Amino acid sequence: MPKVGMPEIRKPQLIKAAITAIDKYGFSGATVSVIGKKAGVSPAIINHYFGGKDGLFEETMKSLIREFFEVLSQEVIKSQDKPAKYKVMAIVTASFSQSQTHPQVVKAWMGFWASAMHTPTLFRLQRVYSRRLHTALVQVLKTEFSVQEARHIATTVAALIDGMWLQGSLAGGIHKETSAQLIEDYLNLVMPDANQSTATHRIVSMA
Repeated sequence: MPKVGMPEIRKPQLIKAAITAIDKYGFSGATVSVIGKKAGVSPAIINHYFGGKDGLFEETMKSLIREFFEVLSQEVIKSQDKPAKYKVMAIVTASFSQSQTHPQVVKAWMGFWASAMHTPTLFRLQRVYSRRLHTALVQVLKTEFSVQEARHIATTVAALIDGMWLQGSLAGGIHKETSAQLIEDYLNLVMPDANQSTATHRIVSMA
């Protein structure tokens, strides 16, 4: 966790440098020295305020999670007067938003997910992200389904989002419109009373 006194203007600068370093050198190659050079600061500054690379990576992951849920909240608010299916697709839209699918950000997310299996702090953050996403989906779905059914559908939607992310990242890029449409096709099966297509229009509007 960053120490008190870290200039707020420095945090975004260092987080951006960390993401850029991960993109170019991978997780293992994104050293404190490399990140410091890209941010124009001494490695000692990173070590002092973040306790080293792991602390900066933790703060970077927190930043990406905050950004995602800010976008999610905005999208859900836009669909607040719509049926449940539209609200679920608003969450899907947030997952494939421009800020979250930028190539550098995708590499950072993938690196965090892989490292979370071995790094307790990143594992905890991954769990927080997963629980919040699942809860957001359940809150919408339980307006039309029992709590148990809502949880099952939410789990499937979350798995589809993660699967599209993984497939897209390994293929060299996430195809937002196709990914969203495939998830909407699933929702049309479990929510047949709301078959009007929303995915392509919403995703394009986020680009």
